[in-house]
Amino acid sequence: MQVGVPLKPMLAKPTKGVAVILKRFEDIKFTCEYKYDGFRGQIHFYREKGHSEPTVAIYSRNLENLTVAYPDIVQFLVGFVPDEIEDFILDAELVAFDKDQDKILPFSAVQGRSRKNVKQEDLKTIICLHAFDLLYFNGQSLLKDNFIDRRTLLHKSFKEEKGHFHFAKYQDA
Repeated sequence: MQVGVPLKPMLAKPTKGVAVILKRFEDIKFTCEYKYDGFRGQIHFYREKGHSEPTVAIYSRNLENLTVAYPDIVQFLVGFVPDEIEDFILDAELVAFDKDQDKILPFSAVQGRSRKNVKQEDLKTIICLHAFDLLYFNGQSLLKDNFIDRRTLLHKSFKEEKGHFHFAKYQDA
């Protein structure tokens, strides 16, 4: 695992209903997360020695580099991430967000955004990250750690900022 090189995402598998899920997870702790109406983004962040600005890369679930389409997310993360964090890879859902009404907008608001030649000043839709997993942190792969420990580190290391960075809503059962 290396920051700047996208990882194949862990994806959910469809099932035939809630009864199947409950049977499969009987007597096992599991997490249910809110399904956001956005797109999956794998966020890579690292500080290169000798560079004043950190590097941010955003990859789709198909490992496509979408960084140029989201200069607002890049700019936000550069100012948002505390100096003591050297690097990380996190999984998030990127959703359109209406700050005035404090609500998530439909996926079509994200879809309408160009993927090329995006300029910060032309953006009308705010994109909010809903972080749900931390895969790599300060030089260490977390893939062998259990999900609850990774989520705990995610919540301890970052703070929410309304309309820009939220933690995915979840319920442990």
